[in-house]
Amino acid sequence: MNATQLADHLHRSTFSISFAGNTILPAGARKEPYVHSIHSIHYIVSGKGTYVMNGVEHPIEAGKVMIFVPDTLFEWWIAETQDVEIYHIRFDYQMVYKDKQHWLSEPPDDGLAPLRGMLALERPQEVRLLFDKVYKLWKACDPISQYRCNLAFRELWLLLIENVRDQQYWSDTDSAIKFTCEYITEHYRSPLSIEQLAKLAGISTGHYSREFKRLFGFSPKEYIIRVKMNHAKELLGASEFNLTEISKLVGYEDEFYFSRVFKRITGITPSSYAKQMREQ
Repeated sequence: MNATQLADHLHRSTFSISFAGNTILPAGARKEPYVHSIHSIHYIVSGKGTYVMNGVEHPIEAGKVMIFVPDTLFEWWIAETQDVEIYHIRFDYQMVYKDKQHWLSEPPDDGLAPLRGMLALERPQEVRLLFDKVYKLWKACDPISQYRCNLAFRELWLLLIENVRDQQYWSDTDSAIKFTCEYITEHYRSPLSIEQLAKLAGISTGHYSREFKRLFGFSPKEYIIRVKMNHAKELLGASEFNLTEISKLVGYEDEFYFSRVFKRITGITPSSYAKQMREQ
């Protein structure tokens, strides 16, 4: 189920919050396995430990969300060195929607399955603020606060759906950019432009450059240079190649320019590097 399908599922749902709290789990505490019988969602504010859901361990870390569905076998333990602070919300929900002229109500299916378990968040602070808002509004008993609480809870789900959407998008983009890295490795001897690589990835040049640096810590241009220099190191270790030949083999017609680039990247000249390799 993708983010759009999740949004449609939640759009056709109505929620009822049964509890919202902010709790400290003391250092060293442990909860033996039990059946978690309701829907609930936790936000980890701070601390370390482990949640175990249906036999799968999830590390407790600040800025993560855990989503439970009924009949989940659950246990947890907290590290000895620090308390864990969590927000937790228990809720029920039903599918309530209009089909043509008729309102329909039915129990929820497995629509929350993609959000089950531990979620790493792209925007944890925004999620924390919404948990805090739901918690404070739920404690108020007046109808207006309760109505605002329900709105904030739906806004929280929307933010989680956007998180899923962003991760799906970044996953696709990351795969495309990683493919261009393979292409660079295979074609480093040929002239490679950022425009050519961005087109290969199917995204704009500016976006490609930004996301490439996010993934690898280098601009595409710098990455290409470093691939060339790594191959140059291998060739310098083979005595049958001279500097002019190596320069051309890694895609540089000007051996003096190649030498300057090699020294910038490695800190020493190609001839010094070759000498070191021979002496080893």
